[in-house]
Amino acid sequence: MHIPDGLMDPTVAAIGLIEFAAIVSVAIVVSRRSLREKDLPRVAMLSAGIFVAQMLNFPIGGGTTGHLVGGALFAIMVGPTFAIIGMTVILLIQALMFGDGGITAFGLNALNMAIIAPLVGWGVFNLMKPLVGRTGRIGQGVSVGTAAWASVFVAAAACAAEMAVSYAISGGTYGIAATVSVPAMLGFHAVIGVGEAAISAGVVTYLEHVSPETFSRRAAANPSSSGRKGVLRSTTLRASGAVLLVLALALPFYFLYAAEGRDGLEQTMEDAGVTEGAQLANSPFTYGQNYFGALFSGIIGFVAVSLAMTGIMRALDGRRAADEM
Repeated sequence: MHIPDGLMDPTVAAIGLIEFAAIVSVAIVVSRRSLREKDLPRVAMLSAGIFVAQMLNFPIGGGTTGHLVGGALFAIMVGPTFAIIGMTVILLIQALMFGDGGITAFGLNALNMAIIAPLVGWGVFNLMKPLVGRTGRIGQGVSVGTAAWASVFVAAAACAAEMAVSYAISGGTYGIAATVSVPAMLGFHAVIGVGEAAISAGVVTYLEHVSPETFSRRAAANPSSSGRKGVLRSTTLRASGAVLLVLALALPFYFLYAAEGRDGLEQTMEDAGVTEGAQLANSPFTYGQNYFGALFSGIIGFVAVSLAMTGIMRALDGRRAADEM
């Protein structure tokens, strides 16, 4: 769902950037007020883990693939404001270091995947919790899966609408006509959302079992595990390592079944006869064309996202401490 350079009308791209900037500014202010030191490492690790997960496409049939967006998963685990900031960092690293998503379309990509997806996922999850609260882990899995599916579907609908508006106001110079973009994007992502739902529900169920303190709603249950040393002593780091190990083991299957496929947006562009425009800037890395190249890219991206998110979280923590003085 990463919109490339040259696809969107500049006016639509500018409006998306303004909307994103306004909302992320609010998220930063709110996050600073609620941030605790123990949040830093787990939010940074989650950001890096979602970056790696987004590298691994899965086939949905007909040569089309999907990948985890992770917005709902992020928001459910640490709250929507941290999810907005974390997803923004992921998208920035993807665009600047790997050329995944256009620089000119960054505002729209962030609006769709860093704001709409987490907020929709968080909202649906909390709406469903009272309905399935008495059914234990099954109910939790259903609520997480439904929230994850809805987050992808609504974000895809927003992307389709942006392409349709770009096409309409530019007289066909930019974007994709609504008659193609809406049914294609919604159709592909209705299926992709099933994969998102399964992955998100599986991760949340696993971590809820082995590391309940990972979740923001449980964070206060173990006050002795605060700070960097507390996280290292807890099961949070081990659980995160287990998730990343599963992702690393999945990489060979990616090359076997999905490496040559087109994601939902790419397939929509092909259906419309639209080609991807030239990148605004060359990126220093690619996602790799073989196992070891992709593994190296994953490690580089994981470290970059983790360091960037840790720096941002520490800066927010410093501003919060200054405000309290």
